[in-house]
Amino acid sequence: MKMTENFRNSFLKLIYNIKKRNVVGEGTLVISDVLPYAVAVGAVVVALITIYIMRREKQSISTEPLLEIPEAAAILPLKGERTVTPFDAQKSKKELRLLDVEREILSFGIRRIYEAHAEGKIDDKERDRLAENYKQRMREIKESMTEKESVVALHELESMQEDLIRLFNDRFDEINKKIGGLRTNLGIKPKPEVPTPSPAAPPSRPQKTTKKRRKPSKPKKTEAEERIEQIKSEVEKVLERLGQMETEA
Repeated sequence: MKMTENFRNSFLKLIYNIKKRNVVGEGTLVISDVLPYAVAVGAVVVALITIYIMRREKQSISTEPLLEIPEAAAILPLKGERTVTPFDAQKSKKELRLLDVEREILSFGIRRIYEAHAEGKIDDKERDRLAENYKQRMREIKESMTEKESVVALHELESMQEDLIRLFNDRFDEINKKIGGLRTNLGIKPKPEVPTPSPAAPPSRPQKTTKKRRKPSKPKKTEAEERIEQIKSEVEKVLERLGQMETEA
């Protein structure tokens, strides 16, 4: 503002001198009279242009968009899947309670059958026939209880998995935002990864024809057991990764 005011004053002074010379009749202006004012005008113009350029550069730096930092959900394939609803889990718990009561009743019935045989009220064949009916129902109850317990356990593991994934995503996003802010302040970008060439596979050796003893086949696991083991493995991986991140932070 001060430079602009000086420029205006110099310009007005120049016009005033010109008018004065014309009025008094001193003749035509000499170059030496005009030169100081021309130099002042040029200096002011250069200063104004410099200030304008500096302001434009400052605005371009301040309006530069921040580096976009993707969230954890867009990078990592961690997503909890629900296969058992809370309603199904609650229903299984209720059925488990009823099955447990029925099992106690059957156990009491089997014990009473053997007591009646000991008292001589029934013979061996009658004892075995009556006890077999109770034992068959006991086996059915045991299978049902195993299935219901697996459903309840699966629901609890899936809930735990969701909580861990949510905790991990929140922690990951927090760290990611800090990284993005530091990168923006430093004005650097992540370097692209250079793929490393895979080592050549060693030449295959001729296999010896040796007879191997056939191992006994393991009992086949149920689908519920396989699913539970898979979820446990995923939970362990998430916990291990969280521990590493806490150590690095």
